[in-house]
Amino acid sequence: CPAPAAARPRYAASLVAGASQFDLSGTGTTALLGIRVEAELRRWLVVEGALGTFRPEEQFGRRARYVVPEAQLQLQIPGRVVRPYLGAGGGYVFAGGGWQTTGTVSGAAGLRVGLPGGRVDARGELRARGIGRSFSGSTAEWTAGLAYRF
Repeated sequence: CPAPAAARPRYAASLVAGASQFDLSGTGTTALLGIRVEAELRRWLVVEGALGTFRPEEQFGRRARYVVPEAQLQLQIPGRVVRPYLGAGGGYVFAGGGWQTTGTVSGAAGLRVGLPGGRVDARGELRARGIGRSFSGSTAEWTAGLAYRF
């Protein structure tokens, strides 16, 4: 009798990096770094917690640090190797030296790709974000990264 196949781990932690195209107190593109943790509630449903940071150059040459903690629910197409997904969520944006706080809503489209060995995934994603009341600010975040599944 053959041994049953090992189940793919349901949890993952990832590091991502990329570019944030922003429209805040000025417009442009800047580097973005983030960490994310996720749990597969079902093969098709993932909950993710994320923390990202970027430093856009705003009006008058000012650079403010933005820190974005958020959570998302993601619907993914189950697969052994490739798992595309769509997500929606929200959180907060902490901005500048005085840490001004405002709400944020985000939507994501991405792809998880299992690498040989079963514990490491590659990630690619576009996350669009509306910031503040009536979405007075926005970003489009293009990221890629690696996740370790456990």
